[in-house]
Amino acid sequence: MGAAENIPFEERAINAEEVGVLLGCSARQVLERIACRPDFPARLSIRPASWIAREVLDWRTANRAGQRVRQR
Repeated sequence: MGAAENIPFEERAINAEEVGVLLGCSARQVLERIACRPDFPARLSIRPASWIAREVLDWRTANRAGQRVRQR
């Protein structure tokens, strides 16, 4: 068992392909249309692009069914 397997999924760094699986789209769509949105979580790294899974999951929940994240 590798060290990464001991880290809960929500705390892992995930790449564009994994984000795409969570959002139901391709990695290309993630990089070209979603990750550039100002309300999308900030990247951990540019190349390869990666994000914290929990932040992406929270964003997905907030943006389901046309709901938007409200910024104050």
